[in-house]
Amino acid sequence: MQRQISVFADWNAVTELLAFSDALETDWQLPHDYVYLLRLVIEEVATNIVKYGYDDQNRDQIQLSCRYEQGVLTIIIRDRGYPFDPHDAPPPDLGREVDQRTIGGLGLFFVREYADTLQYRHDPASGWNELIVTKTMTMLDRLRSLPLFQVVPEAILAELAPRLAECRLAAGEILFHQGDSGTECFVILSGAVEVITFVNGTELRLEVFHAGQIIGEMSLIDQSPRSATVRAIEPSRLVALNEAVFATLIGSSPALAMTMLRSIVSRVRNTNQRMIHNLERKNAELLAAYQQLQAAQAELIRLNRLEEELDVARRIQQSFLPRVLPQPAGWRIAGFSRGAQAVGGDFFDTITLPDGRVGLVVADACGKGVTAALFVALSRSLLRAASQAVGMAQSPGSINTSILLHAVSLTNDYICREHGDANMFITLFYGLLDPLSGTMTYVNAGHNPLLRIARNGDVVEELHEGSLPIGIVAGQTYDVYELQIQPGEKLVAFSDGITEAMNPAGELFGDARLQACLQTLCQQPAPDLVTAVVAAVDTFAAGAPQADDITLLIVERLSDGQL
Repeated sequence: MQRQISVFADWNAVTELLAFSDALETDWQLPHDYVYLLRLVIEEVATNIVKYGYDDQNRDQIQLSCRYEQGVLTIIIRDRGYPFDPHDAPPPDLGREVDQRTIGGLGLFFVREYADTLQYRHDPASGWNELIVTKTMTMLDRLRSLPLFQVVPEAILAELAPRLAECRLAAGEILFHQGDSGTECFVILSGAVEVITFVNGTELRLEVFHAGQIIGEMSLIDQSPRSATVRAIEPSRLVALNEAVFATLIGSSPALAMTMLRSIVSRVRNTNQRMIHNLERKNAELLAAYQQLQAAQAELIRLNRLEEELDVARRIQQSFLPRVLPQPAGWRIAGFSRGAQAVGGDFFDTITLPDGRVGLVVADACGKGVTAALFVALSRSLLRAASQAVGMAQSPGSINTSILLHAVSLTNDYICREHGDANMFITLFYGLLDPLSGTMTYVNAGHNPLLRIARNGDVVEELHEGSLPIGIVAGQTYDVYELQIQPGEKLVAFSDGITEAMNPAGELFGDARLQACLQTLCQQPAPDLVTAVVAAVDTFAAGAPQADDITLLIVERLSDGQL
């Protein structure tokens, strides 16, 4: 990145150059150290040029050029005033008291001390003076500048930075090959790399990673060989993290752990989608060949039997969904769930307790298909049994908290203990609604934040995202929150199959479209609103295959005029 400006060498020049510096700070997201040096050069060097470099009769231009590449800031300031080498400026007398020092020289002293390099040259033929100042990022500065590490405590970064080594790749150079042992992961400081594999001898690009992203962490976590080859697309700089450093970073920041977990989940989902696409294509080719040769009768029987079994599984899973949703006086509750495959990993549920409170559950198991469906069935059964096992002889607030913590913790610990080797987890929202007071007490275990919608369609708030999903860490502590649903308001719970629905152009439906849809259709009652939102998603997808399970649950408190 490079940008330059030319200004007339009068007293307005410094103001214009400082405005130019402010724009670079914003556009390039410069670290504070770089911004300080740039402003120091402008305030000291440019001021000296205006003040001493020109007579009033022969003033000319001051040219400022800035370049920011590979963590190095280069500042070039040119003028045609009287020659002056900043190296020749005498150092300030720092040993005397302030009121006894000779005035001048302190600013240039700071420029020389703060810059990594400072070069000056004068061309007698053209009359141009040129000062080149550079500053290079330390490893700590580079890590601090990446969004990935901004949630890591400063003390941890400062401790780890000196232990980290930089790796440089030329365009086309390999970082690691498929099948290599995975003892390190890498954070990209600058540049871009591609993840490639080979199918029947043909190179296939899987993904592209850019500055600020992490690559190779899955092999580091499970000590498995590299699943693909990584190659630089352009000159790139990376920093290697061994297992000890990686563990320190994860342990120091739950937010960083959640970010990496989301990255891994997204990658697994993308891989599963590619596998499903390839399997569908291959099955179509096989089916056509067998139909032409009329030699596939046995295979067709097997496929038909499998389809029948999956259809039975689908019907069983559909029976898990509430057939009739509770409709407390003054409330409307409506829900919808549709799997991307024959069986899915999403579900919603309602649990009516003896005192009239209603439990509302929306969950999304990692992945799709039969494995996810089994974990859905297990989680639903555990939540229902645990919710009804807590005694009622407590105050309303404490009993709600007891039920939620008991149900969610029991489900989490059981899955971690009995099925931890399956590497499955489930995001979950579980709320207990008191229809009489309008109070909802809830726990969110890593699920999409629910939307609280006002009667005019405005999004009042996104509810808390909460803690880690179920099935990751045994003994996880869960926070319990409470909100008051006002008359006319709606609470919208959904899975990421809604916001991540994709059209043929590869665009996502997204949070903004969902919120706009809810605002436009806010006057519709909950059942009609559920139908309208699903229809809007399907219209947006325009026939593109459904990539993920879709689940939607809307809770509406009726206003006085609707009762």
